[in-house]
Amino acid sequence: MFIAIDNNLLQLLIIIGAVVLFLVSFILNKRTKAPKGVEVPEKCLSCISDTCIVKTSDLEKLKEELREEMNKCEEKNETK
Repeated sequence: MFIAIDNNLLQLLIIIGAVVLFLVSFILNKRTKAPKGVEVPEKCLSCISDTCIVKTSDLEKLKEELREEMNKCEEKNETK
């Protein structure tokens, strides 16, 4: 039932399959267009960095919101 394949050949086929799968998924990801109304910066093609421009701007917004909440809490504690 099973075909006897040399161990080295099997390892080579697995590696080639993984590389082909990566290349196909990468190419398909590049061809996918962004949804309407979404603007992706030119510098941001496929960024997984934590210091990405988009993520950094979101981070600054989040920090500002947290500062406002902390200030509200401090004001409430001072009035007690």
